[in-house]
Parts: sequence; structure tokens; C-alpha cells
Amino acid sequence: MNALKLVFSDDGDNFRIISVDNQQDVLVVYVQSTTRSAVCPNCCITSKRIHSYYTRKIADLPVFGKTSRIILRSRKFYCHQDECPFKIFTERFESHFRPYKRRTERLESKIRQLGLLAGGRPAQRICTILSIPTSDTTILRLIEKSDFSPAKDVTAIGVDDWAYKKRKSYGSILVNLHTGKVIDLLPDREQETLRKWLQERPEIEVMSRDRYSNYQKAITLGAPQSIQVTDRWHLLKNLSEAVQKVLIRHYSKATALLANKQLRVDDQQIAENQSSLSENRSSPDSAHGGIRLKRFEQLKELQKKGYSIRAMARHLCMHRQTVKNYLDMETLPRKSQCKINPLEKFFTHIKKRMEEEPSILITTLWQELRTQGYKGAYSTFSEGLKFYGIRVGKKAGFTKELPNHGAATFKPSSAAIWFLSDQQNLWDDQRNIIRELCKSSKELNKTFILVQSFRKIMAEKSGDTKLREWIEKSSTSGLKEIASFAKGLLADCPAVENALTLPWSNGPVEGNVNRLKMIKRQMYGRAGFDLLRKRVVFAPS
Repeated sequence: MNALKLVFSDDGDNFRIISVDNQQDVLVVYVQSTTRSAVCPNCCITSKRIHSYYTRKIADLPVFGKTSRIILRSRKFYCHQDECPFKIFTERFESHFRPYKRRTERLESKIRQLGLLAGGRPAQRICTILSIPTSDTTILRLIEKSDFSPAKDVTAIGVDDWAYKKRKSYGSILVNLHTGKVIDLLPDREQETLRKWLQERPEIEVMSRDRYSNYQKAITLGAPQSIQVTDRWHLLKNLSEAVQKVLIRHYSKATALLANKQLRVDDQQIAENQSSLSENRSSPDSAHGGIRLKRFEQLKELQKKGYSIRAMARHLCMHRQTVKNYLDMETLPRKSQCKINPLEKFFTHIKKRMEEEPSILITTLWQELRTQGYKGAYSTFSEGLKFYGIRVGKKAGFTKELPNHGAATFKPSSAAIWFLSDQQNLWDDQRNIIRELCKSSKELNKTFILVQSFRKIMAEKSGDTKLREWIEKSSTSGLKEIASFAKGLLADCPAVENALTLPWSNGPVEGNVNRLKMIKRQMYGRAGFDLLRKRVVFAPS
């Protein structure tokens, strides 16, 4: 294979390599055109009369680890057309060397792909390693100048929103559900923007979305021929939120009923040994102490005075949803759902040693507990004593009663997930808590039955036959939270039925939203919407 075929492949018929200069870090190839004539770019008349010669320095792909440069000997021609304003013009080439360009097309293509894949500065570092001298601004400029043409003839599309600036500005992402690749980005999530985009694509047959009302209206108007499918994950998320509200409403009652029940044998033994040391969970000295308890008590005082949710949230600097959750609670829930602190298992020994030797040192006490199986570090042990209000040595007189945390506490957010989960996949402790919660309240038992039946409908994909029956049962169940969820399903019933029947899902869209977030963070402070759009849509897979 000669050098001409190596440099220009099969398109080198119009060129001739004069010489090759192999320098230390650069490989220079001298090239000349072999055509006898050129076409005027203005009047398109062929001319053979040469005016003069000049050279162009054009960067090319690296070779053998060296920077490659082509020195092209170009010609200028006379134009024989009297009416043409171009009396002298330079010859044009159909491939490789574009007018005014200082890089070959193949080099620009590779740089552009690196920029789409890695961004400006990361691509610049990669180019440096590959012996391609360029700058990050050049890479971004090549991306910006590339033509944008979204894919056509896509029949199944998923749509979701993404935050360009959280809580302030949002956009929309559209994904091909067949391939899982992004088709386009929209600058907002408004109904009119998506409707116009869909009207230009009448070939769409399936549209997957979340429960956002703007998307529902836009698809109904812009693509009425398509089948709408609600995302199943969002359905479960909304149902878990409804279950969490029910659990929050019953939290105080359920906690009081479960407080004296120990769900594990070890915890029962510990409770028997520490019965004389237990104290009321709702007391200020319990595990809820500190700022959380004070704010909770302040909220309850404001609630008694009749303040609104917004006013209480503003006064206490709390989120409105947190205020709503606390309104139905009589006691503050624990921040941790841990059954028992490992230190509590050694309260009997601690009390005994404090009675035998009032001036015992913390170090001595910690070393003794280490021999009995305590695995915590010294700092953890000392902080634990402070947490429980235990004073050793000179401050032993200030020690309060040693507390015992009940093993039946639960977090509403975690219990809501357990309600929705397959019970066979839960730990024994979690199943026991669900069982005790259902025994403690008829409403919680009814909630569990409804939630599990909805999960069964989703698993069996029988939404077309059983969904409306489930909605009717939930609406008449007397559970306002579940009834509200069922009312929302009824307003979008066809799309929900499709979600519980058809195999389409919005999962590929959610995955691409995470990818978009990563790209956006890489380009933070420099990326406009157009540049971000091209990086997300055209990045090589």
C-alpha cells in the first residue's frame, strides 16, 4: 500500500503526495492536487488558467503517536466569465479540505465526538494524550456549530421532567423506549411546548409519562392517536405516600400499643433485666431530646392557638410537609429505627459497678465492658454515656435513671415501604412489626389488604379487569388517604390501566435523567441549553 492510499484511503485520486517529513514530534505530509481545472464558486464556470500557488497547513489525525500535519499546495485560477465579480478564485475540494478550515473533516469529527462524550476540558486532556493539540473552547465551538436534527419515525416515546435549576426552572426529556436513547430535550415542561413537538410527529403510537397533568394534557392534544401509559414506579411512590399518611395519623396510638411488646427473644430478656430502669419515652429526657423535641413542643403550642400550617412553618423554619406530619402526632417519633442501642445491653453491669465503686473511671468501665463483648470504641462509649445522661466518677450524683428504648418502635416512612413490599422478602422483625400494626388498628389492617391487592394487580398485569374494582373498594373504605389516591387514579384511569396491563415503562427515561444530571454537573457554569442538548442527544453510545 502506497502512502497515498494510506493517507486518503479511496478518495485520493485527486491528490498526490510530494514528500513525507518525519520530524521528532510531528509527521508532515506534503500534498498537491492533480486536477487540471477548477470550478468558480460564484459562476460555476470551469477554468484551467492558473494564476498562482499558495500553501495551506492543515492538522490531521495523529499517526504513530505523533502529531500529523498536511501541507497542501493549493492553486488560484482566473475566472473567464466577464460578468463574474470573482476574477481570481481558489480551488475547492469536495472532501477532506474545506475552505478556510485548518483541520481535516475526520479530525474535526473525532474531536467533536470526544467533546460530546467527555465535555470541554476533559476532552482537551484526552486530546493532549492522543497528540491532538486543541483547546476546550475549540471543542465546545465545534459542538455548537454541529447541525441538530432529532430522530424521526419513533413510535414509542417516554417523557419526564428534569431540573435545570432545582425548584426554579425545569425542562423535559424525551427518550426512545425501543432503544433507550434520548431523542430530544425541551427547554421547559409546559403543555404548549410538548404539544407542538408531538404534533410534528404523527407516527407516535405509545407515550409513557409520570402523573404530571401538563404532560397528560399535552399528549391528549398533540398526539391523540397514541396510547398513554403511566409510570408504575410513580404509582407505587404515590401509594406509599398515602400509606405513610395513614401511619402518621395512627403513629401515637400504634406506638403506645407496641411499646411494651418485644419482638425478639433477646430484647425480651433485656427488657426484663432493665424493667426497673425504664422510663417514659415521651419524657424530655428520652431519646427525642434536644432541638427536635423543643421544636415539636413549640409546634404543638402553636397548633393549640389555631395557627395555620404556613404560619407555623414560617415561624419554626420548618417544611410545610413536616408540619403536616406532626399535626396528628402526640409524641415525637424517633429519628432512628434501630431496635436497641448496644450500650443498653450492659446497663445492668454499669449500674452494678457504679454502686460498688462510685468513683470508677470511664476508661476502666469501658475496658471491663470490652471483655464482656462490647465492641464500641472509647469515644463511642463516652458519647453514649453522655447521651443517656450517665455521669461516672465525680459527677455520678447527677446520673439519672438509665433509659430503655422499646423494641417496637417504627418509622412511618419505612413501614410504608414494608406495606408495599412482598412480605416474603422482608426480615422477620419487619414482618412482625407489620403484623402487630395490623392487629393494633382495623384501619391499618384494611390499608395493608388494599395495598397488597394493588401490588398483586400490578404483578399479574390485570389492570384492565381488576383496577376499577380496586378503586371502588378504596373509595368506600373509609380511609381518606387511600380514597384520595384512588380518586386520582380514576381521573387518569385509561393510562393507569395501560400501566398495569402493557409492558411499557418509564424506566429508560429515569435512567437517562440521571445521566443528564451527571452531564449537567460536568458542564456547570458554562453549559447553555443548546450545548447541553447536543451533548445529551448526540453523545456516542
